[in-house]
Amino acid sequence: MATIVARRRKDGSRAYRVQWRLGGGAGPWQSETFDDRRAALKFQSQVESMGHRWPEGWVKGWGFRAPDEDIEAAGHPLLEFGTAYVRRLTSVGPDTQSRYVRQLALLVGWLSEVKGAEPTLENVTADDDRDWINVRRRAGSSPKTIANYHGLLSAIFKSAVGKGVIGRNPCDGVKLPALDDDTENDDDKTFLTETEFALVHGLLDADSQDLVLVAVGTGLRWGEITALKVKDLDLDGSVPTLKVRRAWKRNGDGEFEVQGTGRHYLGKPKTRESRRQITLAPAVVAGLRRSIEGKNADDLVFEAVRGGRLDQRNWYVDRWLRAVRAARAGGLEKSPRFHDLRHTHAAWLISAGVPLPVIQKRLGHKSIQITVDVYGGVLFQTHQVADLAVERALGGQQVVTVVGDASAELAAAELLPDDQTA
Repeated sequence: MATIVARRRKDGSRAYRVQWRLGGGAGPWQSETFDDRRAALKFQSQVESMGHRWPEGWVKGWGFRAPDEDIEAAGHPLLEFGTAYVRRLTSVGPDTQSRYVRQLALLVGWLSEVKGAEPTLENVTADDDRDWINVRRRAGSSPKTIANYHGLLSAIFKSAVGKGVIGRNPCDGVKLPALDDDTENDDDKTFLTETEFALVHGLLDADSQDLVLVAVGTGLRWGEITALKVKDLDLDGSVPTLKVRRAWKRNGDGEFEVQGTGRHYLGKPKTRESRRQITLAPAVVAGLRRSIEGKNADDLVFEAVRGGRLDQRNWYVDRWLRAVRAARAGGLEKSPRFHDLRHTHAAWLISAGVPLPVIQKRLGHKSIQITVDVYGGVLFQTHQVADLAVERALGGQQVVTVVGDASAELAAAELLPDDQTA
């Protein structure tokens, strides 16, 4: 028996999925989705009357076509099918859906240019896929950007294959430009020394000083640190901590806009690893105490002057850039971004010999490989510590030379050359 499953989409509309086993019994599951319940009921009746098979002349995801109509020639427009695919995504937010629709429109335009015709699911080939990639490379698009667009295109065709509309994904097997040429290397990151950080920090206003202090002391992203609420902090525990429970999200556009939330809204961090608990150094605790003085549990720790979300662009121009320019006038040779405070946090931990799994957890990386990939250049410096440890051992000396009540920093210094102590 064919059944109808109703569900509500993110935009509030309803979808009705007719599902059944092909031929009845233990056949493979089939399904077709409708926006209208009456259309779903009519299709359900047609499926059952055909012995739990597709109605004659019905094209999945499209509807009935006349027997003499050339389905191969007409095809399913890529823009139409792809937009419907994006609408049904349940694992991304509204801003991402809006971005995907914009990217799809560009992809359709690029494919139209290389084909000289409207791209459909049926007429796009692997060579077309390669052609638009080469066009974008010559136009200066980065390998990472091309990979992002190609990932969306491939996902759409994969969905079409799964629905039985086409037999093969034309994106399969197409090689992309090497990402090694586009990864953020150590020259793109800025790591501040303790002295350099102190210079920039001292040129900020008092409120911004605490925000920046907490940022470099925790490695939180802008969207995470400005979403912190007082109730996320445990400053009086035996080990002071904060919990990352939410982050600021951008709202979608047009049909993907979440009503009643404004341009930004608070949502869960995008990965399970991003939802994390972080221990706090005494200086960070002091900065947080100053920031939450007189506030209630549900208040934001860092907020705009009139309350609410702290706008990144305004803060960056009015506070951060002004301090960086003043620091450069005072001798700073670097031009750090706010995000470089996160890089600096990681570099300080690496220099102190903190184990990589600890750094991974603090930063909220999905895997330790991401931590290695992002900070591989800094990690290379720590190999010198490993070499010194091996040298001591081979020379008959103890690797750990300071024990008992002495601090771990002294133990680390024992293994570091004079000019590399943390």
